[in-house]
This record gives sequence, structure tokens and C-alpha cells, in this order.
Amino acid sequence: MNAKERIVQAAAVLFNEQGTGKVSTNHIAAAAHMSPGNLYYHYKNKEEIIEAILDRMYAEWNPVWELPDEPVTRQTLHDRLLRNFEILWQYRFFYREAVALLQADERLKQKHIRMTESRMAEQERFAHRFVVDGVLRFPEGFADVRKLVTACWIVANNWLAFLEMNGEAVDARSFGEGLELIWTILGPYLAEGETGK
Repeated sequence: MNAKERIVQAAAVLFNEQGTGKVSTNHIAAAAHMSPGNLYYHYKNKEEIIEAILDRMYAEWNPVWELPDEPVTRQTLHDRLLRNFEILWQYRFFYREAVALLQADERLKQKHIRMTESRMAEQERFAHRFVVDGVLRFPEGFADVRKLVTACWIVANNWLAFLEMNGEAVDARSFGEGLELIWTILGPYLAEGETGK
């Protein structure tokens, strides 16, 4: 692992544990086992480190919503959603503090908006693929795919933060509960013979 990767990894752990406000670049340097000067050689400030962490998070999402060559199934969606929760938990500090972080950094905000739009478009394509492969069935003339995807997006991206805010444990069981909520949203659109359970 090179120095930049050590910095990003150490910072993500500290931010998850303490929040970005309580963590200084000196704290990050110590956790990454390097001098502050070495850290500043790679990143000018904490904001650059946060951006690097988000770039890593976005990159980890890339394969999650790529359409596979083979037909998709209910299990395909289950696996992708589960991986989504794993990534959200790995970088949970961001969704805890997203509004404040994005308000403080316009460039980061615009990058996140572009990422969100790209992911939403990918998930719309996924939804249409599920119709083609017989997992979902939309009524004739159904024009609310974006709304359906948005509802699932809101639940998926805020479920873990909701649990933490209410003092509940976040574990494999709570990932499963989040999946059940998404299946509840998709339930009316499951093709005959499909089930979200």
C-alpha cells in the first residue's frame, strides 16, 4: 500500500469513528504512521483527503451497477443491494455529514451531483433490464421508473444513518432489514412468481 492509500484508509477509519470535524491532518498522519510533512506532500488539506476518499467510494460502486452479460435475476438485485450497503457502511461518515460537507465545498458538491445523476441513470437501466428478464413488470405506459429508482435510492442511502441516529446496531441483520424495505417498495412491480423474500 503506497503512502496516499495509507492516508486515505487511515482517514476513513478516523472519520467513521469520530466524524470529520474532530479529526485533524495531524491525527491522520499519526494513524497512517507518517509525519505531517509527508502527508502534506500528498494532500494539501483535509478537504483533499475527503475528496480522495469519495473518489475511492465512487470507484468501488462502479462494478455494483454495471449490467451483466447474463440474464439478471432477483438474486442479482439482492447481491447488488447488499454490496451497496457494505460500501455505505465502509464510508458511513460521508452520509452522516453529507449536507455539511457538500455545502462547505462547491466543487465536491458538483462532483457528487454528477455521480448521483450517473448512478440514477445506471439504476434506471437496471430496472428496465429487470423487466426484460422477467423479474419486474411495469403497467403499460408506466412512466415513473425514475420515481421508483429514487425511492429505492433514498432508502438505500439513508437506512444505515437512520439506524445510527436512533441508537440501533448496524450489522448483517440490519442490512437485511434495509433490503426488505427496498423489496417492499418494489413489491407491487414484481412479476408473477417473484418474491422479495
